[in-house]
Amino acid sequence: MHLNTLTKEDIVAGLRGLGIVAGDSVLVHSSVASLGKVEGGAETVIDAIIEAVGPDGLVVMPTFACKAPFDRKNSRTPLGAMSDKFWRRPGAVRSLHPTHSVAAIGRGAADLISDHEKAPTAYGEGTPYYKLALSGGKILLLGVDQDRNTTLHTAETLVNAPYLCDIEATYIDDIGIENTIPVAAMAGPHRDFISLDGLFAKSGVMTRGKIGRGVCRLMDTKRMLEVAVQALTEDPAAVLCDNPACTDCVMQRGKIKAAKIKEEDFTLAAVAGEISTNIREILAAVSAQGISALELTAHEYEAFKSDLGASSVRVAAIRGAVDDAGGASLAAELGVPFVAHVTSAEDLQAAARLGGHVLAENAGISSAQYAEACASGQTVPKIAFNPGEFAACNEMPFLGVFYKGLLRNNTAHFYMNDGTFDGEPVLPGMGNGEVKEILSMLRCRGYDGVVTLRSCGGVEGFRKSAEAFWRIMARI
Repeated sequence: MHLNTLTKEDIVAGLRGLGIVAGDSVLVHSSVASLGKVEGGAETVIDAIIEAVGPDGLVVMPTFACKAPFDRKNSRTPLGAMSDKFWRRPGAVRSLHPTHSVAAIGRGAADLISDHEKAPTAYGEGTPYYKLALSGGKILLLGVDQDRNTTLHTAETLVNAPYLCDIEATYIDDIGIENTIPVAAMAGPHRDFISLDGLFAKSGVMTRGKIGRGVCRLMDTKRMLEVAVQALTEDPAAVLCDNPACTDCVMQRGKIKAAKIKEEDFTLAAVAGEISTNIREILAAVSAQGISALELTAHEYEAFKSDLGASSVRVAAIRGAVDDAGGASLAAELGVPFVAHVTSAEDLQAAARLGGHVLAENAGISSAQYAEACASGQTVPKIAFNPGEFAACNEMPFLGVFYKGLLRNNTAHFYMNDGTFDGEPVLPGMGNGEVKEILSMLRCRGYDGVVTLRSCGGVEGFRKSAEAFWRIMARI
């Protein structure tokens, strides 16, 4: 290979070295600039790929549109000079999909691109990406990395990744009529596809080499998809980054968590005021953890109700003191429980007098005091069980309180709140609150009430508490 200027022959030789043979069907993602100086530029690279696969081969390139509506006869593509020149070539056919069109030249090109717009998704079953995998095609990354590998979205579609969304998109058909169609399971923002590179190399589905200055990769599409699907099956967040500053992946991880919670009988909630006084910070924090419900005071509800109304987060409960008749009234109006902070037997009686759907959160009252009130024949609210507070009363919240039956049967709300016997608040599972054991038992009983995460201090404290909760969920 010439060190300075690449010729078509140099590129053909490089493609052969990667493993491309005559008769191959190849989907190409490219950056001509990565190869260095090429005699004849993008056109030469196209010629070389077509020559490498031969007259019985097939070359495919993505040709997404720059703007809507998509018009396959006229819409240029932002995917680089090579893709934009490729679809304009004589003999090229271009699929009629408004978001993820491809162009193809060679054997079977028309069949590959046909009815792309009729497939339910942009890159799943029935699309050129999936068809290529089924027919033994290959993917060539020419001077680009896995971040440009559109077929990895096919893997996300095949496993129905929870963070995918449904959209509508518009194209202009060949007689000039504008059509708007639904596109299901659409990929959104940032992905960490580049982290799959080592997995593909280790699995033997990829070869890597250089053409000019450019690092290039060639993969068996079907085998690559099998590896990617397995990775996503084992970990739904396999193609999301773990950078806490990446708001895209934080949001998408939240959708994965929300999907997991939907499989549970209980509702997962948080206490708004323990996270922040800023509703936008609160909503961002809970959505990142898959949470769709909040407990608020009456004052917080009035301050936040406009933002709550515009979100998908609902009110799980109104919180307040035992003399907060206004809060209890608001809870009744909203059709949610009022959680009263009960610190004594007198508070328990005051909470009962509020009427309506009132729950008593043990915030200093012992299980013996609650049991005594029940035994006396008083009207006693059901319990909003706070294991951290029972631990602070030097009780064993699971074995000594919940397991015995009275409070277990009267539990209508559970706080994922842990603490030590000396009253120090700690992350769930790190204290004497036996929260793991209680949560496991509740799940065994088909508990369909609310499980509320508590913050150990602000947004960051809430994130840490939530991470501890999810670690527990993974083990029970």
